[in-house]
This record gives sequence, structure tokens and C-alpha cells, in this order.
Amino acid sequence: SGRWGCRIVCIWNCSNTTIGAEELSDAIFGWLWLGFVFSITIGPWLVSWIGGNLYQGKIVGDLLAREKSIEKDPLTNLRSVIGDRQIAASGLIFSNVVSAPSWWQLFLAKIKSVFGGNIQSLDKMLDWGRSEAMQRLRELAIKNGFDEVINVRMETSTISVDKGGKHRGGSVEIVAYGTGIKFA
Repeated sequence: SGRWGCRIVCIWNCSNTTIGAEELSDAIFGWLWLGFVFSITIGPWLVSWIGGNLYQGKIVGDLLAREKSIEKDPLTNLRSVIGDRQIAASGLIFSNVVSAPSWWQLFLAKIKSVFGGNIQSLDKMLDWGRSEAMQRLRELAIKNGFDEVINVRMETSTISVDKGGKHRGGSVEIVAYGTGIKFA
């Protein structure tokens, strides 16, 4: 029936049909229009999925390499130093990281929230955030010459964007802090 319906059918079943230059240009225009509509509607989600997976894979790999480079973990959640070692200096140190889900992760989370259960796409993001905050605390302790960091704690806060009464996504800040100890 319609003008475009006939042209597209002719492209698909052209064994017994001859297509003129005008029909071919109409069909090409139709496919270009379809590609344009697809790229506007599905394109951002596809880019978010591909780009997000590549980027997150890279930052997780970098984090694992940085974690392996530290021989002894200076972080502990004990309230005081074990043993009778003399303390030369101490100070509060903290690190933070702000992490936000990609569009694709939010899309998966919204689908999963309908059925309930663990939302694994957000778990991965939060796990990376916690690990990154702790690794930054380790690196800061070493940079400042502390031998240990005692009484390590973590805090989280939500940063959300609210436009016109509609929640438009947000991020989470993860803060790791503790008391850096330098022994004499």
C-alpha cells in the first residue's frame, strides 16, 4: 500500500522485479531515514553500553594493577595500634570517589527493579567505587609516609539531580577515612 511500503518490499524481493533509478533512490532514502531514526532512539543506549563496558573494564583493570603493586596493606579497622611500638606522628587522612551509573546500567536497573532482587549492574559500579576509595586511601597513606592507617571507616552519600520534580539520575560519593600512623 503506501508509497514506502511498496518500495521496501521491492528491495527485499527483487528477483523478478526491475528497480528504476527513482525507486532505488527512494529506497536508499528510506533506509537512511530508518538508520537516522534508529541512531537517535537506540544509538545513545548502544553507545552507553559499548562505551561503558569498555571504560569500566579499563578502570577496573587499572585498579587491580594498582592494588597488586602495594606489598603490605596499611589499612585496618582496628581502633588502636597492636603492640608497644612508638608512634612518631599521626593524622587524619581521607579519600573519596564519586561514581555514577551509565544509561545502560540505569536501564537494566529499572527493568530489574520491576521484578525485584539483586541489581548486579549497580553492584559492580558500587564495588568499584568502594575499592577505588580504599585504594586511594592506601596510596595517600604511602605518599604521606604513614606506616598504618587505623580505625578505617567508609561513608556514602547520594548526589541526585531533580529537575522539575522528576528524578533524572544521580551518583554516589564514597568516602574512606582513617587515622594515619607513622612509627618512630
